[in-house]
Amino acid sequence: MRLLAVALLLLPVSRVLAQSAGGYSAGPGQAAPRYQPVGPDGGVAEEPPSKDDTGADYATRVISYVPSPGFTQDREFTNARMWVLDPGKYTVEQWWTGYFGAPKGRPGPYQDDQYFQTEVEIGLVPHLQLDIYLNYEFNQNSTGGYVVAPGGHTGIAAELRVAIGNYWDQIWGNPTLYFELSSLYYNSPRAEFRLLLGGTVFTPKLLLAVNLGVERNIFYDHTSGIDYELKADFGLNYELVKDIFRVGVEAVLGFDSHGTSELHPVAQLGPSLLLTEPKKHFKLLAAVLYGFATWDPPWQPTLILSCTF
Repeated sequence: MRLLAVALLLLPVSRVLAQSAGGYSAGPGQAAPRYQPVGPDGGVAEEPPSKDDTGADYATRVISYVPSPGFTQDREFTNARMWVLDPGKYTVEQWWTGYFGAPKGRPGPYQDDQYFQTEVEIGLVPHLQLDIYLNYEFNQNSTGGYVVAPGGHTGIAAELRVAIGNYWDQIWGNPTLYFELSSLYYNSPRAEFRLLLGGTVFTPKLLLAVNLGVERNIFYDHTSGIDYELKADFGLNYELVKDIFRVGVEAVLGFDSHGTSELHPVAQLGPSLLLTEPKKHFKLLAAVLYGFATWDPPWQPTLILSCTF
C-alpha cells in the first residue's frame, strides 16, 4: 500500500518533466509550434516573423490539366482543324475567302464570291472548346456587283469541340469531335459534324491534320433543297524557322451538292504559309487552293489574321 501511495504522488511530477524535457505537448490548451527563420550562421535570423506569419512562405499552383503543345493552341491550317484550346485560352480571328472563276460544270460570267468570317474561340474547361462565328457572304449579281448571297452562309454559327483524350498524344491521332450549327439569314440552318485528327509525323517540325466531315441543311430549302457536303480536309506543314515561319500544302477531297439535287466531286489542292511572332500572340495564315473537279471554283484563296491570348 505504501508503494502504491508513493507512485500516485510521483505521477503528476513525471508528467510535468516529460512536457518540459524537449519537444512539445499536443494536449489541450498547448500552443502550436512556431517556425523561426534561420540565419546564415545557423542561428535565428535577425528579423523575427510577423504576427501574421503562419510558417508558410510560398504558394502552390495546381493545374488540373496537362498543358497542350503550343502549335495546338492556335490555327495551323485554313481548312483542317485539330484538338482544343486549353482552359482560359482565347483566340480572335478574321477570315477572308474568295471564290474566283466559273466552274467548268457551270460556265458563265459573274460567279465570284467573297466570304468574311469573324470568329472567337474559347477554351472553356479541359476537353471542351466553344467557337462563335459571325459570317457574311457576298456574290455577284447579273451586272457583276456584289450583293448578300441569297443562299449563302450569311448569319451566325456556333461550334463545339470535344477532345476524347485527357491530354495531347494520349491517344494516337488525338481524336476530337466537332459539332457546328449555322443559322443562315436566307436559307435553312445547317448542321456539320467532323472527326478531327492530327499530330506530328516523322519529325516534330512536320505537322499533319485530317478532318472527316458531313454537312447538310437541317430543313428542306426552297432555294437549294437538301444541300449535302461529304468532305475530307487535309493539312500538312513544315517549320522552316522556329516559332516564326511554316510552309505547307492543303487539300479537300469529297462531294458537294453545290446547291443542286446531286452530289458532285470535290478535288482542291494548293500551297499554304504561316507567319507568327515568337510568342504566338499574332498570326497570319494564307492558302490558295486550285479546283480540279468540274464543279469546283478554279481559285479559292483564304487569308486569316488571328490574335491569341
